[in-house]
Amino acid sequence: MHRHPFDLVRLFLSLFQDLPPVSRALFLPGAVLLLGYPALSVVLGPEHDGQAFVTAFIAALAVRVGLGFEGMVRRMLTRYSPTRTVLFALAFAGLPILVLAAVDDPVWCQRMQSVFYVAIGTLFLVDVVQGKIATAASFWPDAEMRGHLPNLTRMMVVYNFAFLLLNETMIRAVEVSHWLLFWAVLPVIGQMVLRAMVLTVINLDDDARPV
Repeated sequence: MHRHPFDLVRLFLSLFQDLPPVSRALFLPGAVLLLGYPALSVVLGPEHDGQAFVTAFIAALAVRVGLGFEGMVRRMLTRYSPTRTVLFALAFAGLPILVLAAVDDPVWCQRMQSVFYVAIGTLFLVDVVQGKIATAASFWPDAEMRGHLPNLTRMMVVYNFAFLLLNETMIRAVEVSHWLLFWAVLPVIGQMVLRAMVLTVINLDDDARPV
C-alpha cells in the first residue's frame, strides 16, 4: 500500500517512465491550429487576426471532436437511450463550434477549453457527492477496473479541475499566440498525466479503498 503522500508522489512520477507511446492522432488538432493560424493570418491580413485565430481554432477543434466522437458516443450509450445519446452527442460536439463561429475573439476559444473541464469535472463531482460511479464506469467499462471506479471518480475530479486551473493560469500568464502552443500539446500532456494517475490509483492498494 502507498498511503504516505510522498510515496504517492514518487509512484506517480515513476509511472511516466513506463508509459506507452501516445497516439499520433493526438497531435493532429494542434498541427491544424499551428499551421492554420499563420496561414489565415497572412490571407486575411493583420486587421483580421482575431478572425484568423478563431477560424483556425474551429478547424482544430472540429478535428479533435471528430477523433473522439466515436468514443464519446460509446460512453453515452452506457448511460442513455440511443435517441438521447444522439441528441447529447450532437449538442456536445456541435454547440461549441457554433458558438465560436459566431464570434471572432480568441478569448472565447481559450475559455471553451475551461468550459470543457468544468463540464466533465462536474459530472464526476456529482457522482462523488451522490456516491455513484456511473461516469467512471463509462470511461473504464472493463470488469477488472470496477473495483477501482470509486477512486477513479475522485481522481477525475482532481484531474479536470487541476487542468482547469492550469488553463486559466496560462490564459492570464501568456499571450494568445503562445497559448495556442499550449493548446496544441495539451492533449498529449493530458493523456500522459491521465495514464499516470490511473496507474497510481490502480497501484494504491488491491482492494481500491478510498485514500
